[in-house]
Amino acid sequence: MNNDARYISYQNMVTQVNTGLVQMQKIALEMNLEETAKQLENSRKKLEARKFAVGILGEFKRGKSTVINSLLEKEIMPADILPTSATMNRVTYDMQPHVKLKMRDGSVMEIGIDELPNYVTKLDEEKEAQAAKVEEAVVYYPCKFCQNGVDIVDTPGLNDDERMSRITEEIIPKLDVVIMVLVHDSPFSSSEADFVMNKLMTSDLGRILFLVNKIDTLRREQDRVRAVDEIKKRIREKVLESTKRIYGEDSQEYCDTKQKLGNIKVFPFSALDALEGKQEGDADLIEKSGTIAFEKELTHMLTEERGALELQIPLGHLGRGAQEIIKAVEVRTKALQMSSQEFEEKQNEILGQIEDMRTQKTQEKKRLRNSAAAASQQLTAQVSEYYQTLRGQLIDTLDNTPVSVEILQTKGGQDAVVAEFQKALNREMEDSMSAFSEKLEMQLRNIAGEEAVRIGNFAQNISGRLDELKAGIMTGDSWKAGDFIGMGAEYALAITTGGFGIGGIIEGYREAGFKGAALGGAAGVAAQIATATALLAVSLPALPVMLISLAAGPVASKFLVKKVFKKDVGEKKLNEIRQAMEKNLHEMMDDMESRGELEQWVQKRVSDVFNELSAALEEECELLLKDTQGTIEAVKEDLVQNEMQRQKLQEDYEQNRESIRQILEKLKPVSEKVSHVLGGEKDAETPEQNQETEGGK
Repeated sequence: MNNDARYISYQNMVTQVNTGLVQMQKIALEMNLEETAKQLENSRKKLEARKFAVGILGEFKRGKSTVINSLLEKEIMPADILPTSATMNRVTYDMQPHVKLKMRDGSVMEIGIDELPNYVTKLDEEKEAQAAKVEEAVVYYPCKFCQNGVDIVDTPGLNDDERMSRITEEIIPKLDVVIMVLVHDSPFSSSEADFVMNKLMTSDLGRILFLVNKIDTLRREQDRVRAVDEIKKRIREKVLESTKRIYGEDSQEYCDTKQKLGNIKVFPFSALDALEGKQEGDADLIEKSGTIAFEKELTHMLTEERGALELQIPLGHLGRGAQEIIKAVEVRTKALQMSSQEFEEKQNEILGQIEDMRTQKTQEKKRLRNSAAAASQQLTAQVSEYYQTLRGQLIDTLDNTPVSVEILQTKGGQDAVVAEFQKALNREMEDSMSAFSEKLEMQLRNIAGEEAVRIGNFAQNISGRLDELKAGIMTGDSWKAGDFIGMGAEYALAITTGGFGIGGIIEGYREAGFKGAALGGAAGVAAQIATATALLAVSLPALPVMLISLAAGPVASKFLVKKVFKKDVGEKKLNEIRQAMEKNLHEMMDDMESRGELEQWVQKRVSDVFNELSAALEEECELLLKDTQGTIEAVKEDLVQNEMQRQKLQEDYEQNRESIRQILEKLKPVSEKVSHVLGGEKDAETPEQNQETEGGK
C-alpha cells in the first residue's frame, strides 16, 4: 500500500467511525439515553476536527524550510542560505492559496502567498522588524500532503532561545510527529542535544524522526552510512547520559530508554533533491534523495500509530454506547409486562439508590482532593531537598570548570573568565533542573495513572450496581441480575490488546509513564472507558522550559556577572574570582528558594492533573446515573400506553437492537485493524477491512 493509499484508508476508517457515531447517537436519543448520546456527539466532533500535526525543528541553516517544501512538492516556504524563519509558520490545506498572519497584538491580517517572505523572515532589518510583530503565519495551500489531513508546523531555529522556549512549552506537546533536521557536518550539536535532553521528556523519543539533511554533499555511499551511524551514536550517548543522570544506570527507566534507542529513527536525506525530483518527475532523483523511506515511516507514524490512538476512544464509546442501548432495550421490553404499581415501587427504590451513589461519588472526589494534597506534599518536599543538591552541583561545576590563567592577561580577560564560568554554570543549572523536573513529572504521571485506574474501578462499581437495580425491574423467575450484567458483551468492539481494556490508550500512556494504568486493575467496559477518559484528561505538557530558562538565564546573570575583583592576573586571582562567584551563587540560590517558583510549578501541575481527573470521574459517573434515570422515566411513559401502542414499542426496541448489531458489524474490520496496530502488528490488514474500505468510499 503506498502512502496516499494509507491516508485514504485511514480517512475511510474515520468516515466509517463517524457514520457509526451519528447512527448510534440517534438511537441513544430514541432510547432516552441523553448522556450517552452527548458523549457520542462529542466524540464525533473531536474526530471530525482532528488533524495530524507535524513539527519541523532544527538549528538555523539546516534546511528546514526546504524540507517542508519537499513535502509540499512546491517552493512555498521562503528558503535562503541565511537564517530565514523568524516566526512560527503553519501550513494547512485549502483550495484557495492565501496567508493569515496572527499578529502579537491580537489582530489578523490576510496577505498573498508571494508576500510571505516580507513578514516571516529575517533577511534584512526591515523584514526582521516586521516579523517581530507576527505571532504565527498560517499558510493555506492546495498541496497534496496537507490534503491528507496533515498540518505542517515550521518553527524558529533551536538556537533562538526566547521564541524556542515558548514554542517548546506550548506547541511540542500538541505535535503528533517531530521531525528534527540535522546535518552531517555538524552532527547533533549542543543546542540539538539540549533540545532532546532538556526540552523533551525521554518518553517523547518514539515520535521523533531525525533527518540528516544535505546528505547529497557526501558523494560516497560509505561516507553517508558513516555520517548516519555517527549521528545515531551521538543521540544514543546524549539521551542515555541524561536518563542515567535522572534515574540511575540500574533503573528500569534507563533499561527502557536503552531499548527504545535501539529503534531510533534516523534517515539520510536531501531536501533539495527530493523537491527537484518531485517537481521534474525524476524518479531516480527522488529515490536518491532518501524521501521514499522517510515519507513511508512518517505516513506509518501518522496513519497507523497516531491514527489508531485517535480512533480507539470513539470506538470505545461506540462499544459502551451499544451496551447501554441494549441494556435499555431489555429493561424497557421486560418492563412492559409490569403494572404501574409494581414499577412505582421499583422506581422509588432505584432513584433512592442513585442518590446514594451520587453521595459516594462526592466522597470519591473528596478522596481525590486528599490524594492531590498528598501528592503535592510528596513532590514539593523533594524540591526542598533538590535546592541543596543543585547548590552543590553548581559549586562543583565552578570548581571544576577549566579556565586558562592566560585569559586574564588579555584585554577584557576578567570579563571573559566570568563569561566562561557563567556559561558552564548556566548549562549545569539547565541540565540539572530539566532532569529534576522530568523526574517529578514522571512521578506525577505515575500517580495519575494509579488514580485513573481507581476512577475506572469506581465507575465499574457504579455500573454494576445500576445493572443490578435495572435487573430488578425484569419479571420472570428465569431472569437473574447476573444475566443482565453480562448482557451486551457480544456488542463490544474488539478494542483490547495486551490484556488491557481500551488497550492502546493504556499501552500508549504506559509508554509515556503512566505505570499505574498498566496494572490491569480496570476490568469491565465502564472501567475501561473511565480509565481511558481519565488518562486522556491528564494533559501531557513539555517540561517547564520557561521556568528553567528563567533560572538558568536572567536570574543567574543577575548574580554571576557582578565585578567583585580587581585587575590582577594569575592563579591566585582566578581563585579569587571563583570565591567571589561562589558567594554570588549562594545569594542566587537563596533568592531562588525564597521565590519558590519551582514549588509553585509543582503545586499547579498537581492541581491541574487532579482537577482533570475529578472532571473525568464526574463525567463518567453522571453518564451512567443520568442515563439510568432516563431509562426509568421512559419506562414510566411506556406503561401508560395501551396494548397496541405497547406492541409497537416492542417492535421499535427490537429494530433498535438490530440496528446496533448492524452498526457494530460494519465497524468490526476497523476495530480489528486498530486492535492489530495497537498490538504492535505493523501494516496489519484484513480482507474484511479492505472490503469495508472500498464500501466506505
